Amino acid sequence: MTPSTAPPRPTYGNWVKQRSPGLGGVGVLGMTVGLGGGLLTIFAMLIAGVTVALVVLAVVVIVFLLAGTPLGIALAEAIGFMRSKNAAENQWRSGVFSFNSDPSTRLPGVLGTTILLTRKDVFGSEFVVVKNPLRGGLYTVIVRCMAEGPSMQDQDQINTWVAGWSAVLTNASQETGLVCAKAISDTAPDPGGRLEAQVRSQRSASSPDVARRVMDEIVSAYPAASSDNVTYVEFTFRGRALSKRGRDDEILSELARKVPGMMGLVEQAGGGSVEMLDAAALTKIVRAAYDPAAQQFIEQAELDGVESDLTWKDAGPVADQNLWDRYVHDSGVSVTWEMREPPRAAVHELALSGLMYPHRDFVRKRVALLYRPHSPEEGMKTAERDAQTATFVATSGGKRRVPARARLVERATEQTREEIAQGHSLVRFSMLITATVASSEDLPQAISTIEGRAGAAQLRLRRSYGSQAPGFAATLPVGMVPWEHTVVPTSVMDLL
Repeated sequence: MTPSTAPPRPTYGNWVKQRSPGLGGVGVLGMTVGLGGGLLTIFAMLIAGVTVALVVLAVVVIVFLLAGTPLGIALAEAIGFMRSKNAAENQWRSGVFSFNSDPSTRLPGVLGTTILLTRKDVFGSEFVVVKNPLRGGLYTVIVRCMAEGPSMQDQDQINTWVAGWSAVLTNASQETGLVCAKAISDTAPDPGGRLEAQVRSQRSASSPDVARRVMDEIVSAYPAASSDNVTYVEFTFRGRALSKRGRDDEILSELARKVPGMMGLVEQAGGGSVEMLDAAALTKIVRAAYDPAAQQFIEQAELDGVESDLTWKDAGPVADQNLWDRYVHDSGVSVTWEMREPPRAAVHELALSGLMYPHRDFVRKRVALLYRPHSPEEGMKTAERDAQTATFVATSGGKRRVPARARLVERATEQTREEIAQGHSLVRFSMLITATVASSEDLPQAISTIEGRAGAAQLRLRRSYGSQAPGFAATLPVGMVPWEHTVVPTSVMDLL
């Protein structure tokens, strides 16, 4: 027999966690505060005496802890959450029994100011644009994909899809004004209404009783054995980059020209059946996310041909509460995790399949990959800075032997720097995972399932303590860009 000559399965890796250069895990900002504070303390002692110097030193230590250490950052987050809780800003009540002058159930928190705009592309198909007036206006278009998935596909087809997704990210880094791109995998048990409606419409009055009982059992068991698997790809643009005057009509016209090309790239990346979301579809998606129990009624109304009267003002929850470790909203309880570190070893293309596949422990689960593309100029500067930081960290320990992990990071940054110089694109990425259950009693099992599957994918996750509501919103296809909502600018965060 002839030995197999199949090519080796490709792997992917070489990720580098961006960090600020510093000693002992302290960033540039922390080192600056420490060194500057030390000099200030010495001058205070020489000029005003020991007592004043001790006061200055105490202030410097507090500022250093807040700005230069993870403990201080975590403490600041906890204090901020407690302030919002004491002010009752972590909960929302709407509807006719609330104290609001408007009885509508609008979206809470960071999504409360969003509005929907509609436009037709060059082919006459209508699509929705989510406008967030934050910082000059953010405009998001959403593509819905019914992807085929990797099952029963040969390796060549999977490699083609991976290359297609690489083309999507490369194009994202060259798009004018693109702030963020997301790929969101949304899974939920199938309510079973479609099968029931189809069976009911085709059932004959003369059908045997045995056949009727068999079909009834299939219809009742179908939702437990099947699921809805939908992928959303969203692109968020800054309005001022598309129109200097910030006019909605000019921005929408520019987006209408971009939409067909985006859909074509997503389809080549394995998107399967690709379509742009309209306002009615997006409203139903968001409504079902905040109130999972309403999903079956929304679907049944569609099957019965009842025209939906849901509007964007009615897409939010009647009540929600952002707790420290979970988010309670209408008929669901959700927990959101954020990726703290990517896999350290190379992985194959199916590494995240365990996290993305549906599971009976959740009533809904979303896995969102967030991409922050760099322009070619920004990519070159970032790659050079990462390489310099990796070299500094590897050689600043004063040890004769460089740690193996530091050496690997140094090699990875050097490879990235060379690839950027050859014309490749650089994209930051992160991941958020939201699991929704029907009650708090189901949370322990759901948490165990998510964290176990993340471990199998070599991911390090951490629950988004104190930020569960924003994390929930960030995994929805509504254009919520986390770094655009931070109080501290990202340029300062990069120095921590």
